[in-house]
Amino acid sequence: MSATASSKTRSAARSIRWRRIGVMDVGSNSVRLVVYDVRGRAMQPRFNEKVLAGLGRGLSATGKLHAEGVELALSALARFASITRAQKVESLFAFATAAVREAADGKEFVDRVKKETGVVLRVLTGADEARFAAEGVLAGTPGVDGVAGDLGGSSLELARLISGRYEGGSTYPLGPLALDAGAGFNEEKVAARAKELLGSAPELKKSGDVFFAVGGAWRTIGTLHMELTRAPLHMLQNYEMDAQKLLPLMSDIMAGKKYGDVLQEIAKRRASTIPYAAAVLKAVIEAGKFKTVMISSYGVREGIIFDSLDAAERLEDPLDAGLEALIVDEQAAEFGRALAEWASEAAPYTLHARLSSAACRLVDIGALLHPDHRADLAFDLVARAPLPGLNHRDRAALALAVSSRFKRGVHNDVSDKLLDANLAGRARALGALMRLAADFSGRSAALLKHSRLTCDGDTLTLKVATPYRALVSESVERRLQHAADELDMDYALTS
Repeated sequence: MSATASSKTRSAARSIRWRRIGVMDVGSNSVRLVVYDVRGRAMQPRFNEKVLAGLGRGLSATGKLHAEGVELALSALARFASITRAQKVESLFAFATAAVREAADGKEFVDRVKKETGVVLRVLTGADEARFAAEGVLAGTPGVDGVAGDLGGSSLELARLISGRYEGGSTYPLGPLALDAGAGFNEEKVAARAKELLGSAPELKKSGDVFFAVGGAWRTIGTLHMELTRAPLHMLQNYEMDAQKLLPLMSDIMAGKKYGDVLQEIAKRRASTIPYAAAVLKAVIEAGKFKTVMISSYGVREGIIFDSLDAAERLEDPLDAGLEALIVDEQAAEFGRALAEWASEAAPYTLHARLSSAACRLVDIGALLHPDHRADLAFDLVARAPLPGLNHRDRAALALAVSSRFKRGVHNDVSDKLLDANLAGRARALGALMRLAADFSGRSAALLKHSRLTCDGDTLTLKVATPYRALVSESVERRLQHAADELDMDYALTS
């Protein structure tokens, strides 16, 4: 599925400065610090560290936080506080979730954290968690419909998403630590408990086709699925899985007869929680009758940052914000914007407007690399770039267009497997047009404006202002012919 264009593009003239924002997430299983560089709606992690403190271990039996986990968490938070000061973090969002919220000694822990580290923890309610998880999904994938589910150590938050808006949510005691009765994983009992609690979940009634899975345990399942299916693009953000075909894998994980070694390698210390996560995901899919499970790397942490943005920033297209953060050279940015407008004349025959514009703005990525390798490296850079608002198919098309700006006949396993022949041809055609524009203008926005592209379905025409006809070299005419060939059209050069 693709993100919809429900957000607005920021004016090129508007200057947005970088802000450094820290998020401390005190969960039931882990304590994590992520430091982001934030520019408008673009969030780029620059530091990410977690400690598996296990605050919620034994909580259901004792009603209190795990004593050893408390000391581990305090030690981690003291370290994190020092790091945020050294990183010159401007804004710090520190919060705790289900374990601290539900423990009898939760307030005592919050007070100790403030006294010993100076960090003031906000204890989120279940409704807060559901809303911020939904906001996180929407920060990375705007305009979507479905249900977001954030599985933490002690709880599961479900949130309804309708036309890119959060429409309410609830919390359920279905985290691995809450389901663990102390005797190890019992498939029958855990599955029955998940089915019981989710059978009446309002978020799963008329829930839509897509379930957005948030949380480390479900990311591990996504990684396992990638390994088993040999997914061409190993990137978790917006990774899509057929929900019904996923059910047998969940059953295998729960039975514990397969994939133990692989899970141990992927999840390490989290491996023991994965059967619980599989049981809950299976129950969610069955109760919600979902067609697709999409992994979201954006969750509560990103949702809290997104919630803090002003109204104009929240309406930006996250892809546009990501591009502005990625392209720091102003001359390259100016040429990319001019190229996007110039190439729009061929829009019916290349990629759709949002992707075409993004490809044009990335025209210079890889330009300074060695010419023997720049096409392949540009493909990899774009396919794996920190650009939100893209599914894997979008990434493949974008990467193929940009790499085709450097070389004819680009083939890559990612695009070969994710794109059909028509879409791949459109991406290559756009790349050929980008190459034509770059060669004609010397990658100058000022010179590019002295030419105009027209495309009527039969003929690709480059019209050049008479005083600038000298810019049309033999190489430029060859690029024009190549672009016409990619479009399966004739070509013409006029003044």
